[in-house]
Amino acid sequence: MRFGEFEVDERAGELRRNGARVKLQDLPFRMLVVLLRRAGAVVTREELRAEAWGAETYVDAEAGLNTAVAKLREALGDTADAPRFIETLPKRGYRFIGVVADAPGPAERQDHPSLSRTTLALLLVGVAVAAGLAAYWWLGNSARVTIAVVRFHNETGNPDHDRLAGSLTDAVVVSLAGNRRYGVIGNSPLLRTDRIFQDVPKIAAALNAEYVLLGQLQNGDTGLVARAHLIRVSDQTHLWAQKIELAASPEASVTESVKAGVARALAGGK
Repeated sequence: MRFGEFEVDERAGELRRNGARVKLQDLPFRMLVVLLRRAGAVVTREELRAEAWGAETYVDAEAGLNTAVAKLREALGDTADAPRFIETLPKRGYRFIGVVADAPGPAERQDHPSLSRTTLALLLVGVAVAAGLAAYWWLGNSARVTIAVVRFHNETGNPDHDRLAGSLTDAVVVSLAGNRRYGVIGNSPLLRTDRIFQDVPKIAAALNAEYVLLGQLQNGDTGLVARAHLIRVSDQTHLWAQKIELAASPEASVTESVKAGVARALAGGK
């Protein structure tokens, strides 16, 4: 799919601008695909949530959608006030207003019939292999793990950083929810206030969570730092903990570290 100077390769999960790859997280990318498929039509927030996250993932819809749309607009160089591509319809949803290029027609494909037959054969083989891999993956990974993401605790002593703590929390929820193996709980009122480590059993019991992710926002030697901890509820084991220096884009630096750390910890911690 092509629009403006951009091209979307859905199978590769890539967004390119004038041939150069544009960095875009999985959830904003999937939202873009949904909007492109229904270009010109209004896609409600509820529809985006269902198509991007699935009906069984528990995500703070408001914060998750707002964060994902903001990341998508940033990647496209778009703005809400003067949109080129993504129009916001208050209290309804979003609409893709750009022009999406048509796929090649039959005349273009007939230029090289032998190549088309070869390509079709390769595609059929690829589909068969992909189906086998998907079945293997599903049989081995059908059980989802449930992670409760607690609001990052602002320990800087500066109430002005409360908003950043909330923003980091929302970004982590959205990032983890992009992995369909995780059942992410981030919208429960129990999780939206600052918690301490002693609260982990209470959180787990109330939400039936297998793992709890706790975060802290602190003052570091050269600026703000975040600390994240993944705790296995069954035995209160810290499977992973990391100190994260906040870069120019705090949400990106935290989400990438947390996503990678959680994946490694769960791979060896179950």
